[in-house]
Amino acid sequence: MTASVVAPVSQAGGEASPPGPTAEDADMKGVEATPEEQERLATGNNNGSLDTKLPSRPQHTGPRSAFYSTRVFMLVFLSGWVLQGMFLTYFVSVTTTVEKLYKVESKTTGTLLAATEIGQICTALFLTYLAGRGHRPRWIACMMLVLAVGVIGCVVPHVRHGTELLVVLLDGHRSGPAPTCNTYENSSVICDEVHVTNTATRSSITNVMIPWLFICLLIVGVGQTGIATLGIPYVDDNVGSRQSPLYMAITIGIRVIGPALGFLLGALCTRVYVYPLTDPGYDSTDPRWVGAWWLGMVFIASFVVILSALMFFFPKQIKQDPIPLPPKKCQERRDPFFKDFFATIKRQLTNDILMWRTASSVFHLMPISGVYSFLPKYLEKNFRLPTHDANLVSGLGGILVMGLGIITSGVVILKLVPSARQVAAWTAVTAAIYSAGMVVLMFVSCPDKSYRYFGSGIMGESNLECSLGCHCADVAFSPVCGQDRYTYLSPCQAGCLDSLQLDNTTWMYRNCSCIDGTMRGEEAINAIERYSERNFSDKLFTGPNGFAVSGECGGPCDQIYVFIAIFAALMFVHASGEVGAVLLIIRCTDKYDKAMAMGVIQFAIGVFGNVPCPILFGAAVDAACRLRDAACGALGACASYDTDSFRFLYLGLSAGIMFLAFIMDLLVWSKASRIDMNPGEGRPQLPSSSPVSPTSPTTADSAPLHVAPTDTQL
Repeated sequence: MTASVVAPVSQAGGEASPPGPTAEDADMKGVEATPEEQERLATGNNNGSLDTKLPSRPQHTGPRSAFYSTRVFMLVFLSGWVLQGMFLTYFVSVTTTVEKLYKVESKTTGTLLAATEIGQICTALFLTYLAGRGHRPRWIACMMLVLAVGVIGCVVPHVRHGTELLVVLLDGHRSGPAPTCNTYENSSVICDEVHVTNTATRSSITNVMIPWLFICLLIVGVGQTGIATLGIPYVDDNVGSRQSPLYMAITIGIRVIGPALGFLLGALCTRVYVYPLTDPGYDSTDPRWVGAWWLGMVFIASFVVILSALMFFFPKQIKQDPIPLPPKKCQERRDPFFKDFFATIKRQLTNDILMWRTASSVFHLMPISGVYSFLPKYLEKNFRLPTHDANLVSGLGGILVMGLGIITSGVVILKLVPSARQVAAWTAVTAAIYSAGMVVLMFVSCPDKSYRYFGSGIMGESNLECSLGCHCADVAFSPVCGQDRYTYLSPCQAGCLDSLQLDNTTWMYRNCSCIDGTMRGEEAINAIERYSERNFSDKLFTGPNGFAVSGECGGPCDQIYVFIAIFAALMFVHASGEVGAVLLIIRCTDKYDKAMAMGVIQFAIGVFGNVPCPILFGAAVDAACRLRDAACGALGACASYDTDSFRFLYLGLSAGIMFLAFIMDLLVWSKASRIDMNPGEGRPQLPSSSPVSPTSPTTADSAPLHVAPTDTQL
């Protein structure tokens, strides 16, 4: 009677072993389980719990480790992924400070941003091939350490040359008023020996530190590869196919929180002085202010190291194999690495759906990545926002909304269980809506500031006849708002003869020969009244020459709220297609090629998307520059942008690329009927060496489609 009780329990997957066979034989006979037990194992149905448990086995007699848990893995993995995303947008948020310190153009900072993608390109295919068949959590842990090394390396320029660069910057913003017409007779006062020496010092530091930052960001890109391309397939392998959409939504949705937090961290750190324990005597609105651009990197790197230590404790696989591997698959795992590397690559390249989906991914991510690479600068220049406010809007107004759209789409897919064709159709619709929305946003902006004259686009060559005798060739960009409602490049260009200090950072310039004294510009007059100079202002209108105050003309503009509303809606709609797009990638390839498929996508996005993307968008931003600063014969960063050109070049480029994504999505939609989005719903079957969808065509002009097998085929 004892044997009659034990045998049925063992067949149902219980703890006891049947008499006769060894424990290894019992493990290999998963096909003897009841149909209900096979279905439970195949679909990962654990009553909705995020904790996927190991089947009990004779050799596992002790308590199960907490790291044998999908829930714990998700916590550690997503925390690392959030930190990875934080660093990317954090670096974007401090690029304005980097450009200010090193006097570089947007194309240069765009090249730095592209370095992370170059690092991913160099490692994506080989890493995903090796690690995809090895111990994925340990590979992820190692890549986290590499990421931390790259992030800490980005702090070295501040440690080595932070003080020198700050001295050079402060020399360019000497205390006191900007040079007026009668301050000097030539450029000797501005271009003195100290200024020339400091400029040479900054140039030598820039020539060393910019390549150093490029190398560090290259290392960051190598570390990022393992987290993204190995984590998602590991999660998908350890949950049921029915639960996979929800897990993908949680994974991608929480990942979006990282970039949002990166902008918020950037906004916080740029409001802290570069040396936090020092009081500079002025606030963040002063042009001499330099934020603590390095501080957030220390925070990110520290937590990445902690998470990497935890990642080492996870097993190679959480959910165990209920069905034995076929001999061919067992032999593949024993074979040396790279034996079938090129065969695996060939399988991906001959998968037509994967290739069209790859092209679509490139065109989907390029406009999003390009827009966010320079979004804070766009908001600063077009809507007159300070740097920290622009970072807050970038994080809260767009990226958090994207996370909401991703999670919402995951829940919808879980409830409605759409077909692959329906998922592909919605992805195409999101691309079309985004492209059209960017066109609409081209016409949402604040009125451009009215500059009196720009000349050839270089500061030293922008002269007015009324101030030709003032020798303004080497005067730095110091804009003033005249009472005639025009913005002048400097008090010298406006022909102002003297100055009066209103507060620590605001000056009034009087007797300006180029300003009509009979005009009543609202901005300038309001500035005078704001500093209790109302009685004195009446005397300013007695002569033909007018006055000016520090800063550019242009009051507040409420168009920013319209922009945020439309932009957030577009981000939500576009993000709602992300989960379905990832599922199409995972489901259109063999289970053992999931990591490699993600690597192919990552490689293509890097080569054709994220590497040229920041450089391309940086060039578009620079093309909108209408005035470059110049002093003592050296060109500086862009001093002013043509906001109309900025909008059409920047947003138009994003709209055009997304329209190409829409075309690629239509091609995916036309072939998506061959994909099984829920392979785990069918009865578990032994895997074949080349699983093919039942509806997959076998004609010569179309390669067989590898459909992801059920979760029993591990």
